[in-house]
Amino acid sequence: MALLSLLRIGVGIGVAGLNITSIPYVQEFVPAKNRGMLSGLASVFIPLGCFWDLSPKALSATIGVYSWPWEHSQYCSCSGFAAFPSLRVSIRRTGRTRRPARALAWALEMPEHEVGALPVITKRKKISYRELLHRNGKALAIISIGSFCFIMGSYAVQSWGQTLLKDAFHFSTQTVAFLFMGVSVADCLGRFGSAWLADIIGRRWTMFLYGILGAVGCFSAVLFHSSGWQFYIAVLIIMTFGDGVFGILNAFGGEQFPNDTRSTALGLGYGIGATAKIIGPALLGALVGGSFVAQNINPAVITTAFTFFGVCLVVGAITYLFAKETKGKDLESL
Repeated sequence: MALLSLLRIGVGIGVAGLNITSIPYVQEFVPAKNRGMLSGLASVFIPLGCFWDLSPKALSATIGVYSWPWEHSQYCSCSGFAAFPSLRVSIRRTGRTRRPARALAWALEMPEHEVGALPVITKRKKISYRELLHRNGKALAIISIGSFCFIMGSYAVQSWGQTLLKDAFHFSTQTVAFLFMGVSVADCLGRFGSAWLADIIGRRWTMFLYGILGAVGCFSAVLFHSSGWQFYIAVLIIMTFGDGVFGILNAFGGEQFPNDTRSTALGLGYGIGATAKIIGPALLGALVGGSFVAQNINPAVITTAFTFFGVCLVVGAITYLFAKETKGKDLESL
């Protein structure tokens, strides 16, 4: 268990680092009018990984491939899928090295002769965190507070939702697994919707709309949780909008900063906000039974906890209204 915990920490570091670097990288290659949708796709399909993890059919298929115990085959299959993109990049870099113009033509899906002359790359002076805070203090505060509120409002539900359905409403383990497959699909659709909508009505109003609708889900859980099915519908709403906002949240966050600080500033702001991934589940764990890992679940905790999470989502929605709108603007002008 100790080894599994350490490995899980490594996975968390890797996923978080990839999320922060991949989105700014994608943003540099896509047209301004479609940047919200195309850069948002980097996080749209993350919930499908949860779908695979919870899918009994997927586990059965995995067991059919490997003759090991099911838990070993599950972890190995997940590791294989996670390693595939990095293996593909490694092959492209080592075995199929291309000139910069050819690589850029491939990325932009255009003939190489249309790329033109590339600028000479000069090494830039590394910007200190003091300078970053001085130049981008407001944007950094918006990203930190906004992402903290959205993560607080949805991540605890994602972490404790299965336990609440099983121990508070007495659903079977298999039923909970199937129900959270539905949650993963709803989350994926919500992320796709926010990424698409950001290019239609703008980033700020998409964030605001999703935050308010996610809060509606939280308040629905407060008012209607006499049965597990009522609570499950509320969870679907929360994850579709409260967590679905991550289809555009980091992409919009990166757009708040200029080219020379984008990835660093986004990583700092989101890193501060991501402390809610620790605080939120720990808080709900303490509420449900008096300690962070207690299993003595009482449905009455839903009223207190989900009122708080709903307020967090409202605060997050309002916070992003103070961000600068970046819909349709070139990165160089930000």
